[in-house]
Amino acid sequence: PVPTRPPPAGPPPPAYTPPPAPRYPLFYDELFADQASTARAAQPPAPPTQRPAPGSSPASPPGRRPGVSWLAVALTVVILVLVGVIGGLLMFAGGDDEQAGDTATGDDTAQSESSPPPSEREPSAPSESASPSSDEPQDVARFATPSAPKTAKPNLDTQGNLVRYSATNMVDGVAETCWRMAGDGTGTELTFGLSGPTELTEVGLINGYAKRSGKLDWYAGNRRVLAVEWVFDDGTVVPQSLSQSRKLQTLQIDPVTTSSVKLRLVSVSEPGRGPSARNYTPISDVMLYGTPG
Repeated sequence: PVPTRPPPAGPPPPAYTPPPAPRYPLFYDELFADQASTARAAQPPAPPTQRPAPGSSPASPPGRRPGVSWLAVALTVVILVLVGVIGGLLMFAGGDDEQAGDTATGDDTAQSESSPPPSEREPSAPSESASPSSDEPQDVARFATPSAPKTAKPNLDTQGNLVRYSATNMVDGVAETCWRMAGDGTGTELTFGLSGPTELTEVGLINGYAKRSGKLDWYAGNRRVLAVEWVFDDGTVVPQSLSQSRKLQTLQIDPVTTSSVKLRLVSVSEPGRGPSARNYTPISDVMLYGTPG
């Protein structure tokens, strides 16, 4: 007998299968596939990953400078602050150094004083031709030519201005300027050359540095002259005792005609105490009252 096939399960397959719906444009996928392949080909190959050698430190991450740490930054900031503080202290400390030739002893270290008026910063010596404007009694010290054997070196004040202590400060009529020398000025002789023979009837001086600066008192801080002698051309010597006062202290004398006056410092106080203390002997102003010949 002829074997028979079992009938197929389910419906028979269709006689015709329609093709899939077309996509437009047909080259769209190929176009972008080619561009992606070109971009991947243009990129450089990535470097191979290198493992650090045993015992070495890992590489610094990108964007960070190697070797810089918070400790280095902190030390830099501290150094800058210290430099600023030291610079400020030096500026406000000034420089009351001794001038070459000063032989005084004591604390002549760098110290400062308040800002002086312009006449103290750049004093100008009186002209040799300067003379009193009339033959009436007047303060002829304004026309005198002063000189001193020793003068303290200029220094800087707290604003950085140069302060001079020239002998001309004694005849400028400004109490806040001064001549001064380092240390004890006992025995020093100051000379005042007049414009010609002059009959003097009164003399005087401010026997210290008569200037204040806030709470600082330079008159009390520097030394004060306590006694002097006025010496004239004919050999006349007139002594004068002085109190510790910042005002002009005058002395009437018997009329004497002279062309020069010597001021001899007989006694000088010790330096003051406190923040304004200075080991210097100063004179702020000198007065010579008389009639030019």
